[in-house]
Amino acid sequence: MAPARTLLAATLLLATLGAGHADAQPRLDAVSRKDLDSRYGQALQAELGLLQALDKLDRDASDIDAQILRLGLERAHATDVLTQAEDRRAKAEHELDGMRQAVRSRLRAILRIARQPQLEFALSPKAFAKSVTKDRVLRQLLAADRERLAAYRQKLTDLERLTHERDAALKHLDEVDLQLHDEKARGEQERQDKLALIARIEEDRKFHDRAVRDLDAANKQLSAQIATLKEWQERKYTFAMTVGKLLPPVSAAVGTGFGEIRHPRFGTVTLHRGLAFRPVSGPGAAVRAVFWGRVAYVGWLTGYGETVILDHGRGWHSVYAHLEEVRVKVGDVVPARVRIADTGASGSLKGRHLYFEIRRNGEPVDPAPWFHR
Repeated sequence: MAPARTLLAATLLLATLGAGHADAQPRLDAVSRKDLDSRYGQALQAELGLLQALDKLDRDASDIDAQILRLGLERAHATDVLTQAEDRRAKAEHELDGMRQAVRSRLRAILRIARQPQLEFALSPKAFAKSVTKDRVLRQLLAADRERLAAYRQKLTDLERLTHERDAALKHLDEVDLQLHDEKARGEQERQDKLALIARIEEDRKFHDRAVRDLDAANKQLSAQIATLKEWQERKYTFAMTVGKLLPPVSAAVGTGFGEIRHPRFGTVTLHRGLAFRPVSGPGAAVRAVFWGRVAYVGWLTGYGETVILDHGRGWHSVYAHLEEVRVKVGDVVPARVRIADTGASGSLKGRHLYFEIRRNGEPVDPAPWFHR
């Protein structure tokens, strides 16, 4: 599916070359252009190099987002572990303070008994009995306090262990925070690189022409690939008979239609190969199959984000892009109007919306006449 992925990436660039995009950065200064050339200049020399560079940036961004999500969950867990460690340590320290006070009180009591004048015992007619009693009491007190002292020492050991656990949890949380910072910085750099490359296409004729040549090469590769595919031999009502009868894949108005777009600065004419339905605010709206077919592709495509391609047989395909919450898998046969995904903003430069195409034997056709008016 590599050629298909490349040509699908081309459609967004075609629209970008002709119409621009909301997130494009202003003109790049000389330093920014030089820095961009130093990092991507070599890649752009190869055929399809520009598309491949943008494809890598999109995939990296997706991986970074997933990593940030994972680290966010890990940070939440690390915070819980640290909180629990702090609570256990505080409780142990409180118990230790209580034991320390008890031991001090016991030691003071023992000292008071031990310091009673020996002469009192000697002069008393019951001196011997009292002496024996005193020794027995002291031995009992000391025996009990030895147990208390052992418990006290064990509590000290526990406190030291809990302190180590707390410190380890704090260190891990610091490490996760550092990783999060680095990943967010890397993600921002990737996003800036992508916007800078697209801005360079807009303002630099050399980059613009490179993009156009890449799109032509991608189209030829896709046509050659489709010619080698084994046709899906369906035997039911054919897609070709549905002109004017289909319902749109999403309940939203069309923003950019099918057809030629002239670049306002360079005057080049490119073809917008599908329909861009206007952004849908709020939660993802249902994206539905326009006609029954077999799921031929599910995955991330450059410029299209999460994408589903349905094979309707006899060379007909429909393409749904910028999705989230994809609900089908490759090989599924789905009826018309089945919810295959939700609208999203994956791989999109225009926020949440749906991009849709119809292709016959790999060649794009205008989808507008196929929808019921």
